[in-house]
Amino acid sequence: MSDSDPKFCVLLIDDDPFEARTVNRIFGALTDAPFYIAYVQKCSEAIALLDHRRFDLVLLDNRLSERISARFSVPIIKAAIGRAPLAIISSDTSPTYLQDPATLGVDFIVDKSEMITFLKSQLGGLLHGDGQPVPA
Repeated sequence: MSDSDPKFCVLLIDDDPFEARTVNRIFGALTDAPFYIAYVQKCSEAIALLDHRRFDLVLLDNRLSERISARFSVPIIKAAIGRAPLAIISSDTSPTYLQDPATLGVDFIVDKSEMITFLKSQLGGLLHGDGQPVPA
């Protein structure tokens, strides 16, 4: 989709480029509204984008590398995103720190196998642009 006049903007921070294609395909299947998915692999790249653009939803991978988990990256991203809802996405949500979003100070913790369901649940809020997290 074009980023010229999107209805909503999503920032995906993930070390796997396949995830960007997946998120793009999911939204493409869910809506005809124009949207923009920004994809970066590092928190530093995300901060640079967040300095120049407002996002309606931020998706942050739990493991950006073997040494960097959400416990490290959430405070960095939270300081820069403003009001945008923040969701931790992970293919393994079994670690104790991923059991409760409040523990990390995020709005959502999403198992990647439930990504379609989660993004579908958020679509109404994204299309209305209210910037408020929608309970999953």
